[in-house]
Amino acid sequence: MPPLRSTTYILALSSAINSQKPAGGASKQPFDECLAELDTLGIRTDYDLLLQSDLLEQTPSRLHKHIRTLRMAVLEHFASPGRTAADLLSTRDSPPPRIKSGIGPLDALLNGGIMAGQIVEFCGKDNNSIRSRIAIEYAAAHLTDNCTQSQNTRVFMLLSSPLSLWQFEQSLNRRLSEYPKDERMQMFRRAMERLIVIDCKDLESLLAFLFHYAETQTSDQNDFLVIDSIKPLVVNALQQQNDAHVAVNAVQTALRDITSIMRESPAAVLIINGVSQRTSRFDSNKPAGDLYLRPELHSVQPSLGAVWAMVSHVHVYVYPELLPGDNDDDNFNSSPRDTGNTMATILKSPNAAIGQTCTFYQLHG
Repeated sequence: MPPLRSTTYILALSSAINSQKPAGGASKQPFDECLAELDTLGIRTDYDLLLQSDLLEQTPSRLHKHIRTLRMAVLEHFASPGRTAADLLSTRDSPPPRIKSGIGPLDALLNGGIMAGQIVEFCGKDNNSIRSRIAIEYAAAHLTDNCTQSQNTRVFMLLSSPLSLWQFEQSLNRRLSEYPKDERMQMFRRAMERLIVIDCKDLESLLAFLFHYAETQTSDQNDFLVIDSIKPLVVNALQQQNDAHVAVNAVQTALRDITSIMRESPAAVLIINGVSQRTSRFDSNKPAGDLYLRPELHSVQPSLGAVWAMVSHVHVYVYPELLPGDNDDDNFNSSPRDTGNTMATILKSPNAAIGQTCTFYQLHG
């Protein structure tokens, strides 16, 4: 989250607070003195200010009035006034748009794709290559399908690892191959101009972008955000501080604000993550589409713990399709065989059956 000294709505209070400086008081302006005192207590963001309940017991009484003013401003900033259902419907002529990857079985699994206002998390073990490629397909689709001419359609790739621009270029060219060469080149250039790559080296840089985006997002934007991958960003933060839930809640607050139904044009968000609590047992006699009958999937959940599990609306587990090994009388425990295909299973969704599974072929390239 942005520090208090660079938070716009907090800075807007400086004049009002400084005007209340008593005669013969402290040498510092009240606003600066408040922030300095809060900083010594480890209160450096508006979220810290909201969570710390015993501030008045730890600060000089002359600052209590100003601290109350700051806390009320934070409460008003985070509070939602609400909107009537009629008002929400009047601003929407049609259901929220969906982003389709072009991977038919996967889009069908997500009821037509990733919907605006939705946070979808693709998790899996081993490396991120398949999940990252899926993210590229959705991003390329957003820039080319139905809204190729719109300058208000953007993709933000927030990366903790390098982006394969070659794969992105390949996906765009494949989608635009049916157009004449000159038109295809213009469309390709426009699409690449609306792909914004952000290097996220730590959680602070991710939060700084998310909260700045939330403040500057406009009603005419049609945006898609990809975080690839979230695990190294949050894990590093958790290793450096004891309040693990604070870091996770900060990310959740920012993402839920960006995708809120209260916004006229909520963004769609795709997150790449790992998995934890998994087993390697393979049982070919279990129905592939039933999560509860498959022990190798029943214990799977996204990495970063139970607190993080509440962040995303949809969790999709991505893993290779395996077939039983070639058993014989002398070898009952041969390893399963990788078919080269990819499977995806719904672990969490508000509008799809848990355990619903699809299979799709290897992605191009």
